[in-house]
Amino acid sequence: ITYRRVQGSGSKDILLIDKDNNLYINPRWKKSQLNVSTGKDHSQYFKNLRNGDSYIIEFDVPKWLDDFINEYAIPQGTYRKNILNQGGMAPKIVDRTVFLKNGFEGVAYEIPAPIKDWLIEYSQNARIK
Repeated sequence: ITYRRVQGSGSKDILLIDKDNNLYINPRWKKSQLNVSTGKDHSQYFKNLRNGDSYIIEFDVPKWLDDFINEYAIPQGTYRKNILNQGGMAPKIVDRTVFLKNGFEGVAYEIPAPIKDWLIEYSQNARIK
């Protein structure tokens, strides 16, 4: 499953790619939550809202990890009061209105640790679009 993140132009450069196309976390932003999405429309939409030095990082994750994130994700509006948020460690579904308004496919997430670390560990084929 392909995940995407828009970076640059005011968005933290949380993700970096080494010369072998491996993804890793920028040490400067190690404690930050990671906002990512599936479906290319959402990332392109936010890239277009920024100026020319923004870019999209794409990377692939195994289906089992995407299934795990989907299973435990909680909508942003009910996140704080939902007892299933695992003390803030469950993935948060964000930007739902943007998806509905524009007919985008996929989901946008705010991913906390340790799931953020698993995304990096199991990612493959990282690239800049």
